[in-house]
Amino acid sequence: FFRSHSLDERLLACSETIEVRQVKFHPCSVSDNHVLVLTSDNMLRLYAVDNIEAHNLAVYPVGEKPVGMFPGSKTPFLDIYGEIAVDFDFGLPEVSEANLVYDLDDGSNASKLFHRYMEDWACVDAYTQTPEKIVPKSITNSGRNRNVKKWRNLLWPVYVLRGNCSVYSINIDLNKNRPKPVLKGPLPISPIDVDQAEACSIICLNSSPEIFCIAFSNGTLYHSLLLDIEQTTYDTMKQSAKSIQSLPTKEIVVFENVELELGLATSEDDYDTKYKCPIFLHKDESKVGRYFTTHSAGVHSVTISCVEELQNYVKGPEEDNDPTSDIFARPSAVEYLVCTKTTSSEKANPVIGFSPYYEPMSIITLLSDGSLLTLGILYASIMPKSYDLNLLEDRGEEVNSPLKKMLNEPFDQYIQKILKKSVTQPVLKLSSATNQSPEQCYELLQRAAQVFREEYFKQHTKAREEIEKRVQTLNMLKKNQQKEIDRMNSEKDILQEKASNLAEKYEDIKDKQDELLKRCENLLMLVSRKRCEASDAEKAFMKELKVSAEKVAAYGTVIDKIKNKVKYQQVQMENWRAQED
Repeated sequence: FFRSHSLDERLLACSETIEVRQVKFHPCSVSDNHVLVLTSDNMLRLYAVDNIEAHNLAVYPVGEKPVGMFPGSKTPFLDIYGEIAVDFDFGLPEVSEANLVYDLDDGSNASKLFHRYMEDWACVDAYTQTPEKIVPKSITNSGRNRNVKKWRNLLWPVYVLRGNCSVYSINIDLNKNRPKPVLKGPLPISPIDVDQAEACSIICLNSSPEIFCIAFSNGTLYHSLLLDIEQTTYDTMKQSAKSIQSLPTKEIVVFENVELELGLATSEDDYDTKYKCPIFLHKDESKVGRYFTTHSAGVHSVTISCVEELQNYVKGPEEDNDPTSDIFARPSAVEYLVCTKTTSSEKANPVIGFSPYYEPMSIITLLSDGSLLTLGILYASIMPKSYDLNLLEDRGEEVNSPLKKMLNEPFDQYIQKILKKSVTQPVLKLSSATNQSPEQCYELLQRAAQVFREEYFKQHTKAREEIEKRVQTLNMLKKNQQKEIDRMNSEKDILQEKASNLAEKYEDIKDKQDELLKRCENLLMLVSRKRCEASDAEKAFMKELKVSAEKVAAYGTVIDKIKNKVKYQQVQMENWRAQED
């Protein structure tokens, strides 16, 4: 099911010049009820959707407000010079350097607003925050009872694109206590030859470093990196800047441009035909380096090849000082998925609705004639290499065997390289109002047949041959491994038999050893008994006995003396008692 809400119905209904250019959900909203809207009057408007109502929370200007209009039209003068914002996108969040301290029970308006929108804030605890991981979380009820709490809020940069390819940045979050955001820019960007084309759309991929994709109406896509601005460039801009706060801290470095085929060419003369139309970009959340483009001529899929290499370079060691020659060597891959127009026809069946669908990956496209098209996107994940091959690579050993070279690369990745096509045959969804002549239909058929013959059948035939070759190789390896297993099993049986024989011999030897030990003990006892001279231990024992005998004799003499004294005392006691009586 779906829900629809009216955003600022009074403003959009009463104004004839204000139009909605872009609408996106704010990623900081925990309950997903905050939307950011770009309007044609160079304004970003933040709305909070509550039940069936949408409340306007804030308005942020992103340029000069258009005033003058061309006579008899709704086109402002600023639009001719490309000064009107056409699109925006959210960048990756940044952590604020300043610690904010809130008094939640002071009774002020800010405190009430804090309690009202507490559940919609995404904050990062300043005490548990780590530089490796940023985990947004909502403040719990227990946190409201604390009078003083330090929080470090996430800053969500919004990058605004104008028609003249100028990119501005502004930090817009849901924190009402934060100072009013300042529009920074334009961001320095490499010179771009747009051939009098107008910028249409911008997206920021969720990669590290951030990759910007900017689309122009002539079908040109520019891929660029968002990097920290150099100090020399910043100092130069600082000298001519009106305000230091508006100076950007980032710059855009373009590393690649891609040309889209806007319409299917049916003849060689059609390749020189230039067609311009608005192009819209859509992220693919299932794969970081891929996104989709929609326009009046259909749908394209663009895959940036250097995303994985860039991320590995950022996470890797710092010894590699010049990796750009290897990272940007492979060009991006473009596939024409859906075609709704031919270059020889002025009529098109433009795309009016598009959405990616995940698990399994597919796209859902709504065309102007009311037809709904679903198309599956096949993508095979690259499996990691085996442990032994990685071990060889870590040791720096060269793989000289052809079999090892063949098994070194994952087979699915190898098949993907074979099936990679320079020209694709899109799904044709031409407008029903387009009256194609038989010659044009025949040319379309010939082009499709040629593409299938040159780009599909050859690759599939080669892939089939490689699969058969791999099957034969694996069967040969299987047979060799089976022979090796049989040989090892026979050796195992032989070793087990030898082990049992050795165990029996060990038991026999142990029994003989015990018998020999007993015989040795008996011999030692016999030898000691037959010796005439006493041993040292016997001499010591006899000496102790002699000393003990002398002591016993002395003790006996003393005891006799004591007994005599006792008798004498008894006699004296009896005599004394007799005298007393």
